Amino acid sequence: MKGHFTFLLAVVALFVGMEAAAQQLAKPQATLIYSIVRLVDWPELYKDQTFVIGVVGDKMDITRELRAGKGDRTVRGKEIEIVEYASIKEVGKCHLLFVPNEHLNSFTKSGTNLSGQPILVMTESSYRHPDISVINFSVVDGKLGITLNEENAKSRKLVISKQLINFAR
Repeated sequence: MKGHFTFLLAVVALFVGMEAAAQQLAKPQATLIYSIVRLVDWPELYKDQTFVIGVVGDKMDITRELRAGKGDRTVRGKEIEIVEYASIKEVGKCHLLFVPNEHLNSFTKSGTNLSGQPILVMTESSYRHPDISVINFSVVDGKLGITLNEENAKSRKLVISKQLINFAR
């Protein structure tokens, strides 16, 4: 019985630690997102009234941080709107779509309906760069960084600046 309690305590500690880590990553991820959108060109963005950043999942830490950091920022003169989608099936028109790690499996299974659309898909996976992602956040040696899939960007008709290409590792 004592062994089961110790195991349960360890599992709870692991989940608490994972939640704390996710909260710690949300703020620098949001900051990087706002930096990255200045370094990408979307086709025909001039036709849109707002620049939409979508986040898959409800009440995500990244959404809170994006809203807190938005202030009066704009992207190419367009106001920024932050939208949460409960699931990948609900994703509507957006320019950037952030897919948190916990929603990545459902996204890779059904994300094909977004193929070819000019959406900057961003993910967070420390193990690999997901196939459907243009930019992936990962933590290496305790530091947050990004990887870039230039082919995915080209297939989505996104123009990535040389500065962003050089920054990505």
